[in-house]
Amino acid sequence: MKCLSVSQPFAELIMAGMKSIDLRGWNTRYRGDILVHAPQKIIETECQRFGIDNPVTGVIVGRVSLVDVKRYHDMSEINDDFHLHLVQNNLERNLYGFLLEAPYRFATPIPQKGRLGLFEVRPSAPTENVIISDIMDEHHRYQYVGRH
Repeated sequence: MKCLSVSQPFAELIMAGMKSIDLRGWNTRYRGDILVHAPQKIIETECQRFGIDNPVTGVIVGRVSLVDVKRYHDMSEINDDFHLHLVQNNLERNLYGFLLEAPYRFATPIPQKGRLGLFEVRPSAPTENVIISDIMDEHHRYQYVGRH
């Protein structure tokens, strides 16, 4: 499954449904579910601004749907979407907004090292059924109940 590293507190804000656009300096053709990874990097000033203490890091915190990518042509367009991306600094580098929907927070964060860009994550052993189960949503788990 595809995964995207998002620095804290923004990974937390995505999972809370408060941030529905993630600004990026690059585009992607990928659409669909992605895992949200909180890397070791924490932006302390942003944590203070949102009142988030001791956010988890080095883990996959949940899943979200990447439904589209918005191309920004100027700063006024980025500023118009502030209430959706919540980013105050270094906006000139971010020409693309990943439009995110349906955040699902995992009950137990999954340890994972981050990488740049969208990267692939696969469970390392078949005994990790808890991880596999948590990645799948209820619809997929129960769609075949009573149909065999």
